[in-house]
Amino acid sequence: MPALANPHPVLAEEKTLTPFATALKAEQPFRGYELSVCLASEEHSAVFRAHDQTLGKMAVVKALRPWPDRPGAVEEFFSLAGSTARVRQPQLARGLDVGRGQIGLAGNDRGESVFFMVYAPAEGRNLSDYLAKRHNGRLRETEALRLVEDIASILQRLFESGQSFRDLSPGRILLGRNNRVTLVGFGFAWNLAWPEDQLAYLARPHYLAPERIAGEINLDIRSDLYALGCLWHQLLLGCPVFDAVSPQLILKSHREDLPTSPRERDPKISAATSGLLLRLLAKNRQERPRTPKEFLQQLYEHPLRENKAVDPDVLSQPEMAEGETTFA
Repeated sequence: MPALANPHPVLAEEKTLTPFATALKAEQPFRGYELSVCLASEEHSAVFRAHDQTLGKMAVVKALRPWPDRPGAVEEFFSLAGSTARVRQPQLARGLDVGRGQIGLAGNDRGESVFFMVYAPAEGRNLSDYLAKRHNGRLRETEALRLVEDIASILQRLFESGQSFRDLSPGRILLGRNNRVTLVGFGFAWNLAWPEDQLAYLARPHYLAPERIAGEINLDIRSDLYALGCLWHQLLLGCPVFDAVSPQLILKSHREDLPTSPRERDPKISAATSGLLLRLLAKNRQERPRTPKEFLQQLYEHPLRENKAVDPDVLSQPEMAEGETTFA
């Protein structure tokens, strides 16, 4: 993979601000953090470079406007954010603080609650931006293999901590120096911006496992492995596993349609890659690898894998017992 220019996204130029981001920057509602450059902005969420006024350091603040009166929103947000404290993984952007503020306090408006989470700055170029600059949005098969292995190793360490990432997509992946992957946004309950999860999924339909779409409760790390398969497909072919004119149809395809073999779409893709990827995309999670470790053991035997060294820490970890879950 070629060297990446500008490996410091936190120093990037400010993005176009949505009304929500504009209000945050004008009102500065988070005590102890001065918001400066907006790095990303959506209708109900925004990401800012910020100055930690207590420590005198730069930080990254993610803010979320939860759906009004959504049941259990406060508990869910702070419970999920608190889970980051139990994970020690250098390739995972570290959560530093969490809290809430209010915006819209002018006049008689009593304001609305805004949740925020503070992360240590992470170094790297967003994978979405990187793919956009590649021919047809694709990587070479060996490049994609290296990225997928690195991400699976991070997921394995999350699994060992009893956690799952839940929101794996190109926008959550940074490529830094020496092509090192960092996952960002862990522990941030973005789904709370909608009245229910099923509506939230319509906003990000391309990487969701069938069991998540179905609303199953006892989810486990295999939902992340399905998302990894979706990501791998996009890296190789420059397109999602399923695409359609509406997000509802994309979600329906994840639940009901069999994916086309990557090798059928592009005969240059190896049979080994195609077979491993399709196993990640199994509709029934019982047919996927039980853990990232199990997937990595298969990946280590891939004939195109360039670095023949293996991660001894990953291989020494116990497997997940059948029926065991990593989060509820």
